[in-house]
Amino acid sequence: MARTLAARLAWTAFELVAVATVTFVLAYLLPGDPARTIAGPHASPATIAAVRRQLGLNLPLWVQFGRYLWRLAHLNLGTSIEYGTPVLADIWARFPATAELALAGIVFEVAIGVPFGVFAAMHRGRWFDRVSTAVEFMGISVPPFWLGIVLIFLVAFKLRWLPIGGDGSPVFPYLVLPGLTLGLGGAAYYAQVLRARVLEVLSQPFVRVAQAKGLTMGQVVLRHVLPNVTTTLVTQIGMDLGYFMAGVVVVEAVFGWPGIGMQAWTAIQALDEPLILGTTLFGAFWIIVANLVVDIAYQFLDPRARSG
Repeated sequence: MARTLAARLAWTAFELVAVATVTFVLAYLLPGDPARTIAGPHASPATIAAVRRQLGLNLPLWVQFGRYLWRLAHLNLGTSIEYGTPVLADIWARFPATAELALAGIVFEVAIGVPFGVFAAMHRGRWFDRVSTAVEFMGISVPPFWLGIVLIFLVAFKLRWLPIGGDGSPVFPYLVLPGLTLGLGGAAYYAQVLRARVLEVLSQPFVRVAQAKGLTMGQVVLRHVLPNVTTTLVTQIGMDLGYFMAGVVVVEAVFGWPGIGMQAWTAIQALDEPLILGTTLFGAFWIIVANLVVDIAYQFLDPRARSG
């Protein structure tokens, strides 16, 4: 267990450095000049050159990258060009909103996807199974931005049941529509995956033995099937939670949700290179941490993983 954890931590550090490298190069290749953006459209060449020297953009690429890694080692993500504030402070200020949205998306995914998947497997081949399968394919295929716009138009604008967007106090009414938009696609995928996994478990000999002892299908599912699909569910939740924590740009942009995804979108528009790098690396950190947590959880949930 300790050896596995040490190996995963070492691999996590390597992944973070790799993400930092790729992100830095891609940001360097972005069209546009951050120095000109800061100096303004009517700035003189001398002013732009002075800004470039101040930001260190006149240095060779490998020197800029070395400085960037040194700052990362000290948890310094730089200073935002657009706002003039520390990038890490800006990210932490937006993080609670993204965390709320991520948890709401997970809740909708589990609350909708798990019952649909299990019930469809229990009624394989019947009308509910066929209808749910068609609905699941639609849920996976619908783009989140389109779904969000439709929900805003129908629920918020026409019916006036919920706010159109943004955030407020209490947060729950403002969180329902973006959380539902985020969770419906995942719920459809959860239902498909769990249906297949439940059918696989139901075909095992121990299930037939349990039924021969007089257990009903519901008892079999609760006592024998659900414990065997826990690892699959934990894997999906862990991956989705890491992805959501990274900031879902499309959903946050559609609903004006003040999270990390919205911050990344505005940073790209403003060519704010430190903020782009910071939000990307912060998002990658959460995805990598989610993978690590899932691997550790496997050690406790599945004895075969421990023996391996």
